[in-house]
Amino acid sequence: MSKYVKALSKMGVEVTVFLPSHGRHLSEDFRRAFNLRHLEWFKVRGFRRGVDGRQYWYFIGAEEGFIDNIRFIMFKGLDYDTGRYLDQWDIYSELPEKASLYARALKHWVDLTGDVPDLIHSNDWTSGLAGVLLKVYLESRGWAVPYVHSLHLLSSPSFPWHYASSDWSGIDDVLHRLWVGHRHELRSVKSVWDSVYGNVDHFTALEADALAFTSYGYLNEVLDKFGRWLEPKSCIVHNVTDWSVGEVRELASRYFNTDVRSILKYYVIDYMNNANVGKYGYLRDIKLLTISSGRLTAQKGFDMLIKALSNMDRDIGLLVCGISVGDAEFERRIKELANLFPGRVLILFNQMPLDIVKIAVYSSNVFVVPSRYEPFGMVSIEAQAVGTPVVVSNVGGLPETVLDLRRSIEGSGLIVDVWNEWELSKAVESLAYITESEDSGNRDLVWRVSIDWLRDLALRGDVHIRLNAIKWVNSRFREDSLVKELTACYEKARLYAYYRSIS
Repeated sequence: MSKYVKALSKMGVEVTVFLPSHGRHLSEDFRRAFNLRHLEWFKVRGFRRGVDGRQYWYFIGAEEGFIDNIRFIMFKGLDYDTGRYLDQWDIYSELPEKASLYARALKHWVDLTGDVPDLIHSNDWTSGLAGVLLKVYLESRGWAVPYVHSLHLLSSPSFPWHYASSDWSGIDDVLHRLWVGHRHELRSVKSVWDSVYGNVDHFTALEADALAFTSYGYLNEVLDKFGRWLEPKSCIVHNVTDWSVGEVRELASRYFNTDVRSILKYYVIDYMNNANVGKYGYLRDIKLLTISSGRLTAQKGFDMLIKALSNMDRDIGLLVCGISVGDAEFERRIKELANLFPGRVLILFNQMPLDIVKIAVYSSNVFVVPSRYEPFGMVSIEAQAVGTPVVVSNVGGLPETVLDLRRSIEGSGLIVDVWNEWELSKAVESLAYITESEDSGNRDLVWRVSIDWLRDLALRGDVHIRLNAIKWVNSRFREDSLVKELTACYEKARLYAYYRSIS
């Protein structure tokens, strides 16, 4: 979502981002970064009525900030009972209450300021509730404001109507116009909610004028679940990256006095082995480096990648730049697997500084995304942006992030059946030796490429995979592409909002 905001701002669009404070206003570093100031005039008191009939009071305030002409409004608690939700530092803690109070705060903001947006854009279920509230609220007052909702990951719980209602989160049960596949019909908000058994993701998908997805793969997955009739109002807005090979070369030279990959990776290995962070395993006496990254959960498939080392040359080591999310059982599992490959696996449990991560990815021979499930796969395009080819699972939106070498000699990586341990291992091994041959100038390494047709391409000199990866990202996943896709989606939302207004 931040990339959407930046792109719109550069186009000259006035953007205001509303969000819960998540306690960031309590940090001096964040106050300076966002140029925050307390809005003395915005103090709203009210209550939510529980299913027990009791009144639960809240007291909401706001902070205003600006970054690069982008305006931020952060809603915060002005008493303990409100602050323990809106100001909860962990973004994903207390989500139902945080989303509910955020929706109410946004309604109060519109009431007090009289502001009517030109367009509403929410992101996943936690802000979708507020987006629907604002759309319905404005329509009941005569404004058909276009409403776009981005679905990155179906993750919402389901609630009884009371949760969304005017008693708790603030959505009035009014008759409003809803697209039903061939026309807009008058429906009560409660009937729409109940029709999907209170699932916030599904409810928001029905209410939005346009649905945005980061990949065609994920679009089809959601449509199979919610109904193919939603396809006409759906659109694709691919994620993009600002990672660049030039920037990372400068970082590498600054940190390690070299940007030569065949040398740099040894500095990276030494740095990671000695990093003062939570880690397990070590890398020793390896000549080729593969990297994977992400949350340490079964979804990301790191266990399958570690197991695949058994079918790769001993010279290949694996660095997992992980982020622990408290999945103790999965972490125990990957530690056990790492023990089978002493000196070949290093698992980090804490997020490293971004500069170091970029340098590590740039220095590696291949980046692997072995996910069991992935709506898009941002890490894949980031790796390719700095010239590192990728091996990705044939799941979700991942295939859209790479140009497979089977399709073109200008390919940037390989798409594999991640459940096939042999295919995964040989894809990683082959790309690793191709890049090492390019990096070191040692053409003899090509003979160690285990995939016959890929070895033949490399021997003919037809594969320039690092350059291919950079070109691929530049052609598909940069800001200019985002702007085109996003504006097309907004126009679709405007069209459906217009239909609403004349129905």
